[in-house]
Formats: sequence, C-alpha cells, structure tokens
Amino acid sequence: MQKIKIVNNKISTADLAGIDRIYIGNDYCENDLDFSNTAALTAFYGGKTAISLLFPFLTDKSFGEMHAILKKLKKVSGGKPEIIFNDWGLFYFIRKHYPEMNLVMGRLLTKQKKDPRADVILQNKQDKIKIVKSDTGDKIIRSKDIPKQLVDIFSRHSVESDEFFDFLLKNNVSRIEIDNLKWNMLSVLTKKLKASLYFPYMLLTVTRYCGAMNGKYLKVCNYSCRKKTAVLDNGLYIKGNAVYYKNDVMPDDKILRMNNIDRIVYQEII
Repeated sequence: MQKIKIVNNKISTADLAGIDRIYIGNDYCENDLDFSNTAALTAFYGGKTAISLLFPFLTDKSFGEMHAILKKLKKVSGGKPEIIFNDWGLFYFIRKHYPEMNLVMGRLLTKQKKDPRADVILQNKQDKIKIVKSDTGDKIIRSKDIPKQLVDIFSRHSVESDEFFDFLLKNNVSRIEIDNLKWNMLSVLTKKLKASLYFPYMLLTVTRYCGAMNGKYLKVCNYSCRKKTAVLDNGLYIKGNAVYYKNDVMPDDKILRMNNIDRIVYQEII
C-alpha cells in the first residue's frame, strides 16, 4: 500500500519520512495553488519520492499559467508526470496539449454520496416517529425502513460502467480517487483502474463563495484558509471554501481490495 501526503510547495525532510509520493497542490480552491517551485522540487526529490500535481476545479484565469508549469514539470520529470484533475476542462486541456502525461481522476468527479447524516438513516436508526406541527394540527409521521437498494446506491460511485472504464483508459487515466465513506464502499473497478483513498477527511462539498470563513463576500481572496480551519459542533470542518468530515476508521482489507485501492492519501486540514 502506497502512502501519499498532500503538501504545499515548501517541502521538508519530515514530509518525506515513510512517504512514497507527495501531492503538491489542493483539490478545493485555485486561489491557494502555488506551483512556483514545483520544477525544482521535482528535480531534487524525483529520485527519492514521486511527485504529482493536484488541481481543484479551475476557471479561465488559471489556464494561462498551465502551459509554463506543465512544460517545466515535463522537462524535469522524464516526460510523464502525474496530474490529478478535478474538472473536465483541465482534462481536455492536458489531453490536447500534453497527451503523454499520466492522468488521475480526482475525488470531485467520482460523485460519491458522502453526507455523514445519512449514516444513521442507512442503518435504519433514525427516529421512527416524528411530530410535525402545522396550522391544521399536529401530524404524526412514521418513518419507513430504508431498502437495501438505496444502501447499495449510497455505497457506490460514478465510475462503474464498462463504457466509462473504456473512456478513461483510452484517455490515459489509469487511476481514480475516492473518499473514505462512513458506510461500506461496494463499487467494483476493472483491474486496469486503481484507486486512491483519502484519509481521514472526506471532502463533502466545495463552492466558489468563501463567505463561511470570510464573513462576507470579497472580490479579492484574503487566503483565510491558510490561517485557520473552523471546527463545528456537528463534526464538520470548514477550510476556506471547502467542508470536510473526519472519518478515521480505515476500511477493512476486503473493501480495499474490492475497490482496487493501493494508495492512502493522508490529508491534514488543521
């Protein structure tokens, strides 16, 4: 099992202890990307620890510098660096301009159902009776047990059809990335596709509006996500424009094998 760590662009020796690969970048906000030193880092660490570039979803303003970044990386990494994409625009851009590069489909695109509140419902442990007040009087609502088919749906991701397998493999995508769900993960991948599991934080949702941390909308990013992470009473963590939930229970070996998971991506948000 490979051990992966997400780091910023300043890497210390401590970051590499017991780590097989490092991800430079993030998958939540383009404003917090810093690849200014990536080429030098790749040349220095390339023989010891593999390096991948991790991208969030991108807007038009970010594509102007992509050529320069990818050209440098291609030059010092042997021509086939690994790029983790989280939007189809970047996928198209790389396939058009750098078709030889190795691609990984990020966890924003695998479309897992992650809401941790669903765990109680999927286990049929929700309140069985609920009283709803209305103008016409109180109503008693009795909940029904969740059918197994719905549990199965919540346990899967979007990459399951043979057509999708063929599309990814034909376009040089040999890996997908997924979050560590609170319930069983039942998706079965073709053996030609590997999977990376993020641990222990699930990325529940992202937005282009960063008001939860800034308190108000700002046209210019003030990088508040670099200063603090908000911890909520319900177990949620807000880092800039992203909401996370911590699940520090590792899936058993059967689930890891079933999902072709051979990488654990360790992420720190606090």
